[in-house]
Amino acid sequence: MNEILSNEEIDTLLDMFRAGAGEDEVPVAAPKLETVVDDRISEVDLLKPNRLAREQLRGMERYFESAGKLLSATISDKLRIDTRCDCVAVEQQRFGTWLEQLPGPVAIYVCKMEPFRTPVLLTASTSLLYGAVDRILGGSGRVSRVPKDFTQAEYTVADALMGPCLDRIVESLEDVIPLKWQIENRFCNPSMAQILPSQDVVLSVYFQVAGEFLIGDLRLLVPFQSIEPYLDKFAKDSVTRMEPGTMREQVARTVKSVPLDLAVELGNARITLRQLLDLQQGDVIPLDTRFGSPAVVPVMGRPKFLGQIGRIGNRLGVQVADVIGA
Repeated sequence: MNEILSNEEIDTLLDMFRAGAGEDEVPVAAPKLETVVDDRISEVDLLKPNRLAREQLRGMERYFESAGKLLSATISDKLRIDTRCDCVAVEQQRFGTWLEQLPGPVAIYVCKMEPFRTPVLLTASTSLLYGAVDRILGGSGRVSRVPKDFTQAEYTVADALMGPCLDRIVESLEDVIPLKWQIENRFCNPSMAQILPSQDVVLSVYFQVAGEFLIGDLRLLVPFQSIEPYLDKFAKDSVTRMEPGTMREQVARTVKSVPLDLAVELGNARITLRQLLDLQQGDVIPLDTRFGSPAVVPVMGRPKFLGQIGRIGNRLGVQVADVIGA
């Protein structure tokens, strides 16, 4: 007997099962399964990256917020208009997701940043970059139509802005990662930016730029494999990980160099507005302070010391006699 069923025999058996039970067979009702609701069960996106800890992200946000302030000053200086640049998001994504969310059209810069082994991408809205090119060349910066791509000459002018922007980003990270950048390529076609596999995790930094008539964004992409060796430094430098009193000496040094206004009050007097208007050169105003009484020495407008008025050479001076409230 052949133990292997033919295709026809398999189809016949399947048809029998589809037809159901025979006339002499009593169908057995399948047991009703009760739906179990468990609040502990939730959907999980297995493709969502989770490589960076919360402390590491917070540390990075602090550094890139500092970069945003530096970029504000640099862009304002280069374009000669008041411009604000804010870091609005620092997140981890899949590279394919980042490409899909990339708003178009954009100018994409492929940069080599030593000691990173993988290229870094910096993008700029073409509306922002084209307006900046027009502004650098002496125009108003107000553009009504933006080209889909830039000429080599336009890219050369745009480098006058993008280069200093890269300098500021590198400068903001120099305490953690000393970087040296070099532009390797520029283009406006996102399909040419496939520097990584789509599933690779990347760090995405989003800067929003707004000026009088310019608006757009800058986006920085750093592969996770490049920044992974430095993650502990970001977490260590995060304010949330500092022990109480860690910054005491640094704050004390900073506060000690803050300039303060110090004055000396010889006394006070109360007169009417008519008396004030009638004052002439040579008039004497009596004070409520007796001769020989210590003068009040306010610091930043608040009384702090009592002192005796004296002379130091050809200049007046005050000798501290007591500390008020000490």
